[in-house]
Amino acid sequence: MANTWPKQRRIIGTNVSRVDGPAKATGTAKYSFDIARKDMLHARILRCPYAHAKLVAIDTAAAEKMPGVKALHSIAAAGKECMYAGEEILAIAADTEEHALDAIHAVKVQYDILPHNVDEHHSVKLGTNAKTTGRPEGDVFSANKDTKGNVDDAFKGADAVVEGIYGMPVIAHQCLESHGLVAEWDAEGNLTVWCSTQAVSALPTQFAGALKILPSKVKCITHYMGGGFGSKFNPGVEGVAAAELSRKAGKPVKFMLDRDEEVTTAGNRPSAFGTVKIAGTKDGKITAFQANCYGTGGIGNNVGVRFNDLPYVYIDSIPNIKKEAFAVRLNTAMQRAWRAPGHPQSCIMTEWPIDDLAAKLEMDPMQLRLKNLPPTKKDADPLSWNSIRNDLYTEEIKIAANLSGWKEKWHPPGQGPGKGPIKHGIGMAIHTWGGRGNVNNDIKVTISSDGSVLVESSTQDLGTGNRTVLAIVTAEMLGLEPPNITIRIGESPYGRSTPSGGSTTCPGVAPATLNAAIAARDALFDKLADRLKAKKEDLAIEPGKIVDKANNKSWSWKEGCAKLGMDTIVGTGNWTQGLSKEGVCGVQIAEVQVDTETGLVRCKRIVAVQDCGLIINKLCCESQVAGGVIMGLNPALFEERIMDRTTGRQVNPDMEFYKLGGIEDMPEIIVHMHDMPERGVIGIGEPPTISTTAAIGNAVFNAIGVRVPYAPFTPERVLAALAKKGGKVS
Repeated sequence: MANTWPKQRRIIGTNVSRVDGPAKATGTAKYSFDIARKDMLHARILRCPYAHAKLVAIDTAAAEKMPGVKALHSIAAAGKECMYAGEEILAIAADTEEHALDAIHAVKVQYDILPHNVDEHHSVKLGTNAKTTGRPEGDVFSANKDTKGNVDDAFKGADAVVEGIYGMPVIAHQCLESHGLVAEWDAEGNLTVWCSTQAVSALPTQFAGALKILPSKVKCITHYMGGGFGSKFNPGVEGVAAAELSRKAGKPVKFMLDRDEEVTTAGNRPSAFGTVKIAGTKDGKITAFQANCYGTGGIGNNVGVRFNDLPYVYIDSIPNIKKEAFAVRLNTAMQRAWRAPGHPQSCIMTEWPIDDLAAKLEMDPMQLRLKNLPPTKKDADPLSWNSIRNDLYTEEIKIAANLSGWKEKWHPPGQGPGKGPIKHGIGMAIHTWGGRGNVNNDIKVTISSDGSVLVESSTQDLGTGNRTVLAIVTAEMLGLEPPNITIRIGESPYGRSTPSGGSTTCPGVAPATLNAAIAARDALFDKLADRLKAKKEDLAIEPGKIVDKANNKSWSWKEGCAKLGMDTIVGTGNWTQGLSKEGVCGVQIAEVQVDTETGLVRCKRIVAVQDCGLIINKLCCESQVAGGVIMGLNPALFEERIMDRTTGRQVNPDMEFYKLGGIEDMPEIIVHMHDMPERGVIGIGEPPTISTTAAIGNAVFNAIGVRVPYAPFTPERVLAALAKKGGKVS
């Protein structure tokens, strides 16, 4: 019989402090940056300084003679065409980082500099004539095209039609702990890596393929890590280079990217720009949506938006759709997944036009959305996403409206109360996400005769509270408290675990932990029944004790476990169907103040309503949502990768000029978790970051009555939009 979540929950769904909080607060938590091995070397990489160049020759003779140099590893040979500034050429390991850098500077390299382009707008203007990246199909090519219904007829018969340009730029990964690792080989040819990764269990196979060894020869350890957000699923060039240098030198090698390397080469989120035309009727029915958009994933093929879901959320409710997306290749580093890949871009390309249409129709944009929510698609499972999505969106919008005071605060765009340069605006946006669980999450629960409980899993904790999830579920099923549970995670020998991507970690490991804890509990009852002179079926767990329901007897947890003597109980579990589901939605409402004299935008308040099925830890869930909102606020107001078209280099690869919001820039964030325990666990990591930028953009539009078409909403862009309107606010 399949296990189910307990209907009466003592700990699950409550506010539980993170079990690793003290370790992080006191500095005893060890990240990859903190690892120091005996006789450890330090590695640096020589990178191509040009956006596009052919490597003609490389001379390492002088570098090899530099003080402290122990090993070199070639990454690119003569004849290699380097496609972006920062592409890897050569790695060097030395006794100190300074000696490694000195050796890098001593390498003599000859390049044949080639034409480059780092501006997607310039490429789009050139069209098929843009071929700086040397690809035969050119730099700009149609990647996706689709049509549903007849948009031309729908536009002709509409009561209102709006056409506008919208977009958001490339933004760079800024993981607080940069990419990298420490690599160390033993005398038997086994490799251990202390790696900042989102895929502990997957890395041994990846390293094995790159290093031509067996996966069983590789051990990955990630006890703590400082952020990944989709960019840390593989060893990276730097990780493989560190392992190769360690093998050659016979000593441990540490290589963590510098900040400028992290920003320019460790991944980015693709841009999305384009023209959207949207139409509707007086009664608020959206009848047509047409989009022609483009985006760049650097030297990759990404189009920015999540094409198959455009118009985002509303694809099943709008009858006439025509869309085309172009990929733009540039001489910049390739994209990597950035928290909800494609969703934030698709959200703004849909939600901003919807507010513009609402203004043309002279409608409250909340009412326009309510009239066009995706229809329910009933299927065999009444709790499936298709079966509940319309009702769930409707309910969450009403909750968000009440929490934000939408009815009292919303006003037609640019027509807010009061005089003076400071204008108030309120705007909203909605989003969706999958968040499913996955099989292959091995959990082991061990109960010892001293009453101690150990949980082991190779799963990683990215800072989201995954350790605490394992402790909560185990404690719930064994009648203990989370601090009573010892958690060991982040080591590949502990078994299989799925990478932390797609918000699948909690819905993957929580069910597996439930199954393992139940297996351990049942095995404990099997072993204790005779020793307690009870029947197994009469034994049960109550807080802190084991009870014999038939004879009204009880033993404290430690007393009961002491009966094990020399025995140890082990229960194992994996993910199973029915304990988690897929599909969530969320609604966000933002309030802003815009200074129409300076163009400065301040976000004052954000209401975030989010469901995630069964909540395991309410405190961490709310924290995740607030964190997602902050991550969505940054590209709305601050973040933007800025490239120099002449040199082909990024001009803000740091934390001084690559702007991120500080504590004083943060709004009041009101989080409402829409708990639906009957659905099981669904991931929460990515969805809250999706609609924040769109909601803030609509709030700015509501404040000043003119669309600022591109994020981030810098003073320059706000003033430019106002100037197009004649410099006045309606």
